[in-house]
Amino acid sequence: MSPEAPLTGAVVAIVLAAGRSARMGSERNKLVEEVGGRPLIAWPVDALRGAGIERIVVVTGFEAERVEAALAGRGCTFVHHAGWAEGMGSSLACGARRILAGPERPEAILVCVGDLPGLRADSVVAVLAAVHDGNGRFPADRIALPTLAGRRGHPVLFGGDHFDALTPLGGDEGARSILRAHAAHVVEVEVDDPGCLRDVDTPAELAEARAQPRP
Repeated sequence: MSPEAPLTGAVVAIVLAAGRSARMGSERNKLVEEVGGRPLIAWPVDALRGAGIERIVVVTGFEAERVEAALAGRGCTFVHHAGWAEGMGSSLACGARRILAGPERPEAILVCVGDLPGLRADSVVAVLAAVHDGNGRFPADRIALPTLAGRRGHPVLFGGDHFDALTPLGGDEGARSILRAHAAHVVEVEVDDPGCLRDVDTPAELAEARAQPRP
């Protein structure tokens, strides 16, 4: 599978962009801060698009209009989550419900946090290729994610058997409970990409991200 091969309809991505960025300081939204010439939130979206993902659903909450403006022209679908303050799990559930309410049910849902300024398209492709059967299908029972030196990162791919477990999630844990419950079905894909792990939560981490060389 190459980054140039679009996965029309087979995989839909959810990008989580609803939080307040509390650790950044008062009223500072990290997702619209510039890193390497583009907003932070644009980095994972561009990596997903570069990997051939055509349908990207961005779940917004805090300062939704600013996040949407930061992604203008990138062809995303925006879903505003009124209960965004409940945590990441509830935002993920909101996005999953929106996707599954649509007319086209995907074979897999790819979940990514919105603050990964180094995520590369080839890492996303590696996750997809690890479970793709070569005939346009993704096994329904599989979960796949990138790892670096044994640490798990994003994005995380969920096959169709796990969709119903995504929709009732709540709180701030995200989908870790699903990974624990289905550990035997998790495929770990080792990548040489610190960007799959290196999120931005604090002003110091933002400064470090800005100091990193960019291609």
